[in-house]
Amino acid sequence: MKFTFDEKSLIEKIVSGDSEAENRLFLHFKERIEFLVRARLRGKVSSDDQKDILSEAKQAILLSLRKGGFDPAKGKPLEAYIAGIVSNVVAMHFRNLKKQNPSEDIDKHRSVKDPHNPLDDVLTVERKEKIKNALSKLDEKYREVILMRIYEEQSIEEISNQLGIEKSRVSERINYAFKLLIKELKKQKYFQYFSGFDK
Repeated sequence: MKFTFDEKSLIEKIVSGDSEAENRLFLHFKERIEFLVRARLRGKVSSDDQKDILSEAKQAILLSLRKGGFDPAKGKPLEAYIAGIVSNVVAMHFRNLKKQNPSEDIDKHRSVKDPHNPLDDVLTVERKEKIKNALSKLDEKYREVILMRIYEEQSIEEISNQLGIEKSRVSERINYAFKLLIKELKKQKYFQYFSGFDK
């Protein structure tokens, strides 16, 4: 395919930012670009994905031409240049799919908090460690009431009797202890697995 004067003129207009020239280019190569995308995808993607890839290919062609990426002096046909860009876009799509597959295999249809998620055991151990570290940062009296209330499951009255303070004071101390604990957990990014909590 010989590079004609009209095509050369069209490319020059695209480089200069002429949107009408861009429309004429895609009108001329529309069927060829669509065929190239279909041929390289070989039916391996959905029709929606194919449309997205076609759009990406057109955008890549346009960006390259706007930047002056096509040089007619090199003797390469414009159609071959466009085919090369389409091929690169399709190849990039398949490379990205390969990168995504490992994570999709692990957690494709399950949330991180799903008890059957293979990541759950790892996350549980990590969360326990973060809680342990956060508790160690608290003053003894605040760490003590949390351990008694949560880990030993003592009632407010039992804690009151054991510590020798009023039940109202026990409740106040527990509430304040939890505020301090949450503050420490946020520092350790404990809530990164719980959407919207650590804002």
